[in-house]
Amino acid sequence: MPRRGVRVRGVEPGSPAAAAGLAPGDEILTANGRPVPDELALKFYLAEEGVELEVLKAGGGEECVEVDLADGRSFGVEVEDFKTRTCNNACLFCFINQLPPGARATLKVKDDDYRLSFLHGNYITLTNLPDRELDRIIEQALSPLYVSVHATEPKLRTKIMGRRKADDLAGKLRKLIDGRITIHAQIVLMPGINDGGHLERTVFDLYSYYPGVDSVAIVPLGLSDYSVPGETLAAVTPGFCREVIRIVAPWQKRFRVETGRAFAYLADEFFIQGGLPIPDAGYYDDFAQIEDGIGMVRRFLDDFSASLRRRRKPMPLLRATLATGTLFYPFLKECIARFNDRLGSDLAVVEVENRFMGKTITVAGLLAGRDLAQALAGRPLGDFVVIPGEAVSRVEGIFVDDMTPAGLEKILGKPVYPGGRTMQDFFRLLK
Repeated sequence: MPRRGVRVRGVEPGSPAAAAGLAPGDEILTANGRPVPDELALKFYLAEEGVELEVLKAGGGEECVEVDLADGRSFGVEVEDFKTRTCNNACLFCFINQLPPGARATLKVKDDDYRLSFLHGNYITLTNLPDRELDRIIEQALSPLYVSVHATEPKLRTKIMGRRKADDLAGKLRKLIDGRITIHAQIVLMPGINDGGHLERTVFDLYSYYPGVDSVAIVPLGLSDYSVPGETLAAVTPGFCREVIRIVAPWQKRFRVETGRAFAYLADEFFIQGGLPIPDAGYYDDFAQIEDGIGMVRRFLDDFSASLRRRRKPMPLLRATLATGTLFYPFLKECIARFNDRLGSDLAVVEVENRFMGKTITVAGLLAGRDLAQALAGRPLGDFVVIPGEAVSRVEGIFVDDMTPAGLEKILGKPVYPGGRTMQDFFRLLK
């Protein structure tokens, strides 16, 4: 079988790569004798001042080229994206298996790629990682990694992951941590499956690795209308959420006394569904798991209040509509009411129910274009519409149902703007 490396897509004129004779279509096989399977590995090895590359030329034949990077210049090469490594688990709650017909194709990719975990915070299971890949992670310091654990009891974890036999989770965690890799762990909490005593064991097992395991995110199970049968998985209820908060609070208190951090953090959904106030910012420490919906609402509320305080002068009259999912609607509505009172604007907030995936899916990031169109059509929208920025794919620029913001504009007859990723983006848009 021929060796595989990383294929060159473009070369910057006058760069060290151009001086070395690299050209589009060439394939970099090794760097100083070590395999180069993707861009991450190439960048790691190019950190050395002198590098010898083994290259398979586009026209055929291999050659070795010397690259001198002692002056700190960028190598000047663009390479092809790596192919995502997929998951071979059959998790009880798999989000991919809950997608409705017509969901965008990229959502259907079951990624379990440690490179995406390092680059973007995607969660991986470690079940598909052989020792050579663990060695690579350690050698190239691909830290932190985000790991879906769900349970540390081998039999229970095996059941949740849908595997035939247990994987050596403890051994892999220990090897990574001994190799100075930081882990952020995740537990998707399923009533009657990995809650109660199982949750306690999992949290405290992970705590035994602290600070190698730096944080644990506990998030509630989400079930769409296309999920596995109801007799297999029970839905999360308000009472369940309140009980989880009650149980976890003493653990967090102990962890904070011993380490200065809460260590285990509950997703915003527990507090919202449970009808309890969102904790203050101190609860979340450094917001290490905010992309998993832990502290996202608190960060928004605090950033909104701070931004609003800085804007003392009235703004030109704004007449517009903001749309969001049912989970965040009460918070956004209250914030915009304050905005209107302080700055003399006329902004309306519309609650959008997720009909594409099911009304129990309440987060704004999974709203479909058709959900927004149905909720907003026929309303007085003002001059423009602001939609949740997280509902639009950063890469493809489409909603979960393949509709584009431009397509939504045609339906509504109004300009449509994603809300941005930060509060500065949001206020800049309104201004």
